[in-house]
Amino acid sequence: MAVPRFKEVPDHWRYPLGPYRQAPSEFGGEWWMVNPFTTEEPWKNQAGPTEQLPEGFTEIFGPRPKVSDYFDTPKPSESFRIATSQWEQDLKYFKTAGAPEWATESERSLAEQTFRFWEMGSPRFYEGRYGFMARFPESLFRNFEAPAWAVLRATHHEIAAYQIRSLNRGIVPAKTHPFVPPRLWPKNSDEPEVA
Repeated sequence: MAVPRFKEVPDHWRYPLGPYRQAPSEFGGEWWMVNPFTTEEPWKNQAGPTEQLPEGFTEIFGPRPKVSDYFDTPKPSESFRIATSQWEQDLKYFKTAGAPEWATESERSLAEQTFRFWEMGSPRFYEGRYGFMARFPESLFRNFEAPAWAVLRATHHEIAAYQIRSLNRGIVPAKTHPFVPPRLWPKNSDEPEVA
């Protein structure tokens, strides 16, 4: 007998108020009906296919989001739903991991060294919905991405864009990139104000 399960259920259906319990992420994270006719953990009795992701996808986009990752956000269920939807869209349009054919080894090496110097980690290239792009999964904002051509040929512009994003979120980078407008940096109390 198949046990009813859904990707999402209304809050009042969820345990302990309702009969649906959420399976751990390794079992898909779906909501399963639990009652006297099922086991306490019905997801363990179901032999289903595990999700096969394209090679390199997880290294670039990370694993499927888990609801527990969003408990600290102001609206956990909404944040989780948005992240899951974005992750599924990225998966749907993902074609391949790797740099574009036109990118030379010297371009990639120089870009990688430069991004590492500015504490963004190595760019991870992929081909998706918008052509070849790069993400920075080792950075504070793992979903920061830019076109591959910009990462390789306008490297400092992308570093400045990253730092501006960081400053807009209240995080001050350790190194000040000269392309970031000075008015965006927090004022240092030791420095005199310039009119």
